[in-house]
Amino acid sequence: MTTVYKKLAIVGEVGAGKTQLVNTISEISPFATEARSSIDIGKEFTTVGIDYGRLSFDEHTALGLYGLPGQHRFQLLWNMVKGQLWGLCILVKYGDGLNLDELDSILDYFKPAENGYATVVGVSHCDDADPEELDTLFDYINFCLAKHRLIAPVITVDPRDRESSLLLLELFLTLNNDADISAGEEDERVSA
Repeated sequence: MTTVYKKLAIVGEVGAGKTQLVNTISEISPFATEARSSIDIGKEFTTVGIDYGRLSFDEHTALGLYGLPGQHRFQLLWNMVKGQLWGLCILVKYGDGLNLDELDSILDYFKPAENGYATVVGVSHCDDADPEELDTLFDYINFCLAKHRLIAPVITVDPRDRESSLLLLELFLTLNNDADISAGEEDERVSA
């Protein structure tokens, strides 16, 4: 039987945890494209290509994980992944203040409502988050999503934690009505 291959784009601001998310949930050694940053972005290394990993839902269905650089200047790479997406995961880093222009830019470029693919927004770096500030951030994100006529779950996620990261994937399964893919799965690949 032929393997069904699905694509999940993981995009977001610098330092939000895109590379870490791919590393945490990939069943293969991820192909990472980090390089030392030539400008001050708040961290030593940044993604300069496409981080790639894979996760099998079952013996006939595999999910390609495409971690994309957050900087708008890498839009060429976004273009390479954009076609036939199964889902779009947008990571937002808590604590740096929400850059609505950047979120707008991602939504303008990928147009998930028009293209009909599921979207989930994960807010990372929430370990010591102030609940009121987090609620305000969620409100801003939902405002931006509504502006793009998009209804999408917004949840906290810890890209370092496998259970938290797989919960994000479960939302995509639900949104894409792929419940049959995960039904009965008892192994560690998809069970959260």
